[in-house]
Amino acid sequence: MEWRDADRRLPTGNLDRRSLLKALGSVGLGVAMMSATKTNPAFAADQVSVYTWTTYNNPKLFQSYIDKHGKPDISFFGDTDEAFSKLAGGYKVDLSHPCADDMVRWQKSGMLKPIDESKLSHLKSFWPELLKLPATVDESGNRWFVPFDWGNTSILYRTDKVEIKGDPSWSLLFTDDRYKGQISSYDSGPPNVEIAAAILGYPDLFNLTDDQLKECAKLLRRQRDNVRFYWSDQSTAEQSLASGEIVAAYAWNDAVARLKKQGLPVSYMNPKEGMRTWVCGLVMMKDVAQEDLAYDFINAFTSPDAGQFCVETLGTGHVNRKAFDMVDPKVLDSLGIGNPTAMMERTVFLRAVPEERRKKYVNLFNTIKAGG
Repeated sequence: MEWRDADRRLPTGNLDRRSLLKALGSVGLGVAMMSATKTNPAFAADQVSVYTWTTYNNPKLFQSYIDKHGKPDISFFGDTDEAFSKLAGGYKVDLSHPCADDMVRWQKSGMLKPIDESKLSHLKSFWPELLKLPATVDESGNRWFVPFDWGNTSILYRTDKVEIKGDPSWSLLFTDDRYKGQISSYDSGPPNVEIAAAILGYPDLFNLTDDQLKECAKLLRRQRDNVRFYWSDQSTAEQSLASGEIVAAYAWNDAVARLKKQGLPVSYMNPKEGMRTWVCGLVMMKDVAQEDLAYDFINAFTSPDAGQFCVETLGTGHVNRKAFDMVDPKVLDSLGIGNPTAMMERTVFLRAVPEERRKKYVNLFNTIKAGG
């Protein structure tokens, strides 16, 4: 999710969402982690083919499609870089499932076909904030991306051990010396650099100048000196919060519900600088073979019933507002999405960082983490 190829690329940075999906798959929410190869599997000629994340093969996400047409042909990727490369290399499917922050690349690739909004049954029930994300609709009004799932990153903290003074802020994980040695952040460059920039009030977190990065470095050094550890597996942070080893951590919203189920006094911060929100969705490939079925699948995927399952089982938000009326408010609150409208007004929707800038974010974080 931030996922954003879990905030996106596992080896070097932007990792908020994807590793969570992989983790969910590893505990049984995903079946058969099959990876598509350049040679297409034997798709049925009369079925829609969908290329998606491993956790999105549960029939409850597209039951209305199954009721009409039977089971769709689904193949899986591990991250959107893999998906993009294989599709660019000739892998043929009708639909795929990238994320909004990667849509500049996908739209420019020439691999996609615009979406006909008149064929989207649930369009009027979509969160309007998710319909105007950069690069998902072009200047001519063509829609290239149908939002589906979304989720947040913020600070998860122990309410019995942390006192929030003033407006809640991401600075808790950077400059609050009261909790030195008792906090943890995600081991990824771009998220930490972007959050430091948000604390400093910079308007464009995703294209920071060299001078702005120098100022971010000061906060990153404070963070390095205050963290107990940087985590690469969120379960490590969750276990440390549960034991009391740490009192606050960078976390995805699904962790909130898990710790509350253990009876732990935790809260999910809505920082003044905004949460961080990833959004993923469906795109239609230019050479779509089953276009009518593809729209039926999109409509099933974005239905209220699919949204209810998405929230209650996967712990993510959903594009359809009506789904939220079907979920216990306590569940929504436990995930930090009890008031999505208010949250979306303040959140930072993730966007792509130009590659040359992204490398600088990664290098800066790694250098400081190593003592620089």
